Amino acid sequence: MTVYDLINILTTNSGNILNYYILLFVIILIGLLFSNIIRPKSPILYVYSVLIYAVAIPGLLSIILVVYNFFFLRKNLMQLQLVTYYLPIIAMILLFLIIKKTLPLKEIPGFDKLSGLFIILFITFLITYFIQKAIIGVFFIGSFTQLIAIFLVLLVVLKLGWNKLVK
Repeated sequence: MTVYDLINILTTNSGNILNYYILLFVIILIGLLFSNIIRPKSPILYVYSVLIYAVAIPGLLSIILVVYNFFFLRKNLMQLQLVTYYLPIIAMILLFLIIKKTLPLKEIPGFDKLSGLFIILFITFLITYFIQKAIIGVFFIGSFTQLIAIFLVLLVVLKLGWNKLVK
C-alpha cells in the first residue's frame, strides 16, 4: 500500500473523517462548558492531552502532504481534496483555539513536545527543499558564505526545536 492508496481510501471514505472531527469538536465543546471545573493537576488535563494529539497528528500529516504537493510535486492547491487535505488543518487550528479558551496550552502535558515536533518538521522540510532546489544555486550562483549562513540559521532553529522536544 502506498501513500496515494491511503489518500484515495481516505478520499472515498470522507464521511468517516467528518465524523471523527465532529466527535472531537463535540468533546472539546463539552470541555468548554465545564471549563470552570478544570483545575491544574487534574486528570482532565490528560484527556485534553489525548484530544490535542488526536487533532494535531492528522493536522500535521495534512500539512506535510499539502507542502509536499505544492513544493515538490508542483500541484495546484485548488485541485486537492478539501476533506482529505484541508479539513485536518482547519480543524486543528479551530480546536486548538477552543482548547486555548478553556485552559492555557502550557498546562496540558506534552504540549511543549508537540511544538518542538512542529519546529523539527518545519526545519526538515526546509533542509529537504534546500537540498533539492538551492544547492545548485549556491555552487553555481551564490557564495560559500551564504551557504554557511543558511546552515547556521537552520542549526540554531533545529537546536531550539530539539530542546523543546526533549525537555
